[in-house]
Amino acid sequence: MTHVFGHEKLKVYQKAKAFAVSQRPMLASLHHQVAACDHLQRASESILLNIAHSNSTWSPKERIVYLGHANGSALECAACLDILVVKKLLEAKDISIEKNILFEVVSMLIAMRKTTANRIREEKATYLTTGDKLFGHEYLDVYQIALQLVSWFESMLANFSCSTDLISKIDKSTTSIVLNIAEGNGRFSTTDQMKFYKISYKATIQSAALVDLSSAYGKIDASEGLELMQRITAMLSALSKTKSNNNYS
Repeated sequence: MTHVFGHEKLKVYQKAKAFAVSQRPMLASLHHQVAACDHLQRASESILLNIAHSNSTWSPKERIVYLGHANGSALECAACLDILVVKKLLEAKDISIEKNILFEVVSMLIAMRKTTANRIREEKATYLTTGDKLFGHEYLDVYQIALQLVSWFESMLANFSCSTDLISKIDKSTTSIVLNIAEGNGRFSTTDQMKFYKISYKATIQSAALVDLSSAYGKIDASEGLELMQRITAMLSALSKTKSNNNYS
């Protein structure tokens, strides 16, 4: 197949396209859809679009912005896969290939950012984490606690007697907490990182209000979930403060 545009020749673009194609049958196999499914599809498309935009602009500053968007979307995809495992819609072994493709994409994007003074070119992947996890956000305590919250909510579904619309809103807001932590951690600028942590914070407050209301309808004990959300807001506040201090130091 002849490559008409320059971005089509990039290995990172080809990897991102391979991921976008591979996740579609995986989602189709699920017995029901949740908010993470929609986010996964849109974020996988966003990776491709931002790589294409980064390759088409001559401004180094703009290229870094687009590469940051692509990187954030790749990490959002990884977080979506984690959520699907936590919700027991998939098993960890089912997502290993997709997460490794995303790891390669992130590695290339970070290397491209380092060489963006010239026209975009691909270098050897340099994205590394210590231990057995693929992505940096997976080491954040706040990310792991956010996944615990998703797991708690999933385990309590049978006890909620509220409307399906309210259940859907809680699914969307708790999913937003996780995804914005992951994407924020992957953005290249401190300003962008803090923006996504703020979105995650607001999603946590929204989730707390929705859970409080739904538990009142069903008269169930939601104290565990509310405690997890309290911890998340405290951690996000501390994380944002640290980022802010580093930005101005």
